[in-house]
Amino acid sequence: MTAPRDTGAHPDFLKQAGPNLGVSPPRGAAPPRRGMFSSLAHREYRRYWIGLFLSNVGTWMQAVAQGWLVLRLSNSAMLLGLVGFAGSIPTLLLAPLAGVAADRLDRRKLLLATQATQMVCAFTLAAATGMHFVSVALVAWVAVVNGIANAFTTPSHQSLFLDLVGREDLTNAIALNSMQFNLSRVVGPMIAGLTIGTLGESACFTLNGVSFIAILVPLAMLPPLPRPRRRPRSAWIDLRSGLRYAGRHPLIPQLLAIAAAIAIFGTPAVTMAPLFARRLLGVGPEGLGGMLTAVGLGAVATALMMAARGDFGKKGFGVLLASSGFVVALAGFALSRSYPLSLAFLALLGASMTSMASLVNTLIQKNAPDRMRGRVLSLYAVAWLGLVPIGTLQAGAVAERFGAREALLAGAVVIALTLVVVRLVRPLPVGAE
Repeated sequence: MTAPRDTGAHPDFLKQAGPNLGVSPPRGAAPPRRGMFSSLAHREYRRYWIGLFLSNVGTWMQAVAQGWLVLRLSNSAMLLGLVGFAGSIPTLLLAPLAGVAADRLDRRKLLLATQATQMVCAFTLAAATGMHFVSVALVAWVAVVNGIANAFTTPSHQSLFLDLVGREDLTNAIALNSMQFNLSRVVGPMIAGLTIGTLGESACFTLNGVSFIAILVPLAMLPPLPRPRRRPRSAWIDLRSGLRYAGRHPLIPQLLAIAAAIAIFGTPAVTMAPLFARRLLGVGPEGLGGMLTAVGLGAVATALMMAARGDFGKKGFGVLLASSGFVVALAGFALSRSYPLSLAFLALLGASMTSMASLVNTLIQKNAPDRMRGRVLSLYAVAWLGLVPIGTLQAGAVAERFGAREALLAGAVVIALTLVVVRLVRPLPVGAE
């Protein structure tokens, strides 16, 4: 669908809301019911969920092919980081405005426009690679356009879930969305590794372009969503009010700080995976696909476990535990010189990242009033997605100067220090729900 995200989602990203403040009734024929797959009882969400999975498979294929293509063209860790920077920097700059747009505009039409744009980006890379006029500069420019579309996708995508399933099934929808995203992380890289080895990168880009049909169709089939109330205030005033609310909240700043630290110093482990595969572990594109598949397997298992547990308590403690697990996994992967051991640490990395992202997303949205849901989500998008380019840039520079292992080890240390500072300066309530 978009640039890979998990938000629980890099972020596919999910959502949870607070008290009911006039949200429309859940869409779909079936009423909410408890169970691991309860949110799929809602027809519109089920169609959207299936479309997301198919589209995200294509997105992960493109992510693997793009990284491999940049390394094939340049053999440079710095350029690999720069392309990642180019694709993610629009989220950092535009996500707050995208949050305002999500609160003001028709989210369905906005998503149709952004997904169509990203489809064009995929076909552009396919044509350029297939016709042999591709360059690192062209890949970077396409990444920028793709990133702009992704910046406006994220808040509207997350906000749409509440319209589709209602509040009772929202926590389940969060976990299942994380599951489909990470399942696509398993399937996409595996297919990409085989496709690159047999047909080349162009085929991956083409298949990703086709995969956008799977999300455009269910979006087009959605009935009209509730129109937002007209606001006499300017977008700038709306943006400032959202920033003030988040800054003064007793919980949100700590959650954003943890997400930001992992985004900057932890997610480069995935961005640098082609470098580890090619230079340090001595595996080809199939091995790279296996590494990203391991991340996805850990994430899928964790997402299913969270979906089965439902809306459990002490989410604040869960955030700290998952973040600590991420530090251990990142350091272990950096130090590993064995491919099987690296796969194990990457699986733990995916599990920890999914748990942390889903819990942070849930806690933030439980504490965000509906009237500014898009704006608060945009701040989460900045922390979890928008700061990724800073991370890829710094990791690429450190890896070029000192080595890839050293770059990830330094990141693990910084994340650990962030957790200590948060714990000492402004403790995160471990019982937060």
